[in-house]
Amino acid sequence: MADDENAVRDGSGGGRSPAVADRFSRARFLADLRTTAAALGAPYSEAVTNRVLDAYASAFDEGAVLWRTTDRPGAGLDYRFYARRPLDTVTIARRAGFIAGDDPLAALVQEWSGLYGGAPEQSCDFDAALGQTKTWVYLAGTRPLDDVLGVPGVPDALRRLAPLFHGLGLDHVRHVAVDYRHRSVNLYFRARGPVDPEQCRRFTALAGAEPPGERLFGEMAAFLSRGAYTFSVTLSSTTGAVERVAFYALKLPDGQFPLLRGQLLTFFDVAPSYDPEDMNAVAWSFGPGGATYVKAERSHCGDLVALIRGWNTFFSRSETTDPALAGTVGSAPDGTSVPAPNGTTGAAPDGATGSALASPGGAA
Repeated sequence: MADDENAVRDGSGGGRSPAVADRFSRARFLADLRTTAAALGAPYSEAVTNRVLDAYASAFDEGAVLWRTTDRPGAGLDYRFYARRPLDTVTIARRAGFIAGDDPLAALVQEWSGLYGGAPEQSCDFDAALGQTKTWVYLAGTRPLDDVLGVPGVPDALRRLAPLFHGLGLDHVRHVAVDYRHRSVNLYFRARGPVDPEQCRRFTALAGAEPPGERLFGEMAAFLSRGAYTFSVTLSSTTGAVERVAFYALKLPDGQFPLLRGQLLTFFDVAPSYDPEDMNAVAWSFGPGGATYVKAERSHCGDLVALIRGWNTFFSRSETTDPALAGTVGSAPDGTSVPAPNGTTGAAPDGATGSALASPGGAA
């Protein structure tokens, strides 16, 4: 691993280098963060933010940056950089005092980053008031779940979940992440599409959550990628309990949004993007006891769409399939093969449809 933020290695990169117009500007970002936080009623600390920008200066300058929030009451405003090259964010965070030197979650990030010849790339999330909250690892492709759970630092409580995920056809992972504040681990699967009510029911049941009603399911199906889509599972790093699951619709069609209210309407209206192509995204999150909410993300600068397109990210309503998902869905805990839904191998049916909603507040 590199010893500091300027010691980066040549990597896969993500799309072209951003043009001058959409490059990161520290002064502009601070002003926009302050304004957006105020509009959302979210806490903000300029001192904390400046510490983050000092520590990760080259990552913000070279990478892509986005905004993030949720519709939960009292939700904060987050921001994230996506690096364009492999970068040892763990060493940076330790030296800056953002995480403890012996944090096992940080060690796990380093284990994952060493897979596949060091090709994975790290990115980080930050709360506008609290600073660093999370580290992501893009695995530089669609990778077998068993590779991800097989690294030495994975707790046994998580490793034991492999048969459960395989039984649901969740065999391949694109990203992993750790949340330092909540002591959780995220697995971001590439799930076979198109989503159907039974698949959705089985996935939400992982978290002990009720499946969405007919209206909400129809809205999700209308915006999720159809060939394959991103499905995340959040796990307690100590017990392995599934805390929540989420379905992601990435890069919504221009000017089209699912039904949004309140905080998220304000977010998409106020958070500025300077990219040549906007990246608006939503995710529907489900947890036990009706703990359901919507996440929202929006590009800020650095040509985020080009970067994630270079990662072979599937966008909203895409019909693209992933060869890694071909064949059976996976193996049930008893070792028997589980066929793909409706006998498919991940390809979307010709008749897949979804209504286009013209504005964030449009009727579902």
